[in-house]
Amino acid sequence: MQFSDNQAASRIELDGGIVLTKCDQCRGMHAERNPPTEPPCEICSVDLAEENRDAVRIFSIVRNQYIMGMNGPISINHLAVWKAIEKYGIQKERETFEKIIRLSSWNLNEMMKKDEDK
Repeated sequence: MQFSDNQAASRIELDGGIVLTKCDQCRGMHAERNPPTEPPCEICSVDLAEENRDAVRIFSIVRNQYIMGMNGPISINHLAVWKAIEKYGIQKERETFEKIIRLSSWNLNEMMKKDEDK
């Protein structure tokens, strides 16, 4: 996903090509507090690039529509994604679908990382 100029301006590139965004910096700041606190992600507003707004909007609607396997979620339900794209009248259907699939893949990887840390 690409962020708007405001979000991109807050990106920090570290040695080895690692990029930190506002969200990464906020999570790190809250984790380092004594005692650690949870960042206010639910109420935080990320300034998205215009071309990504539809994908993020639809993903926020279907983000819990995962196909479950024996060890947890394995994929987002494509039927739910397509239905939401249709119902919300998204113009660039295929492009939006592809962005949502990439976003859901990233989200699944993040969930797996959290499970590994437990």
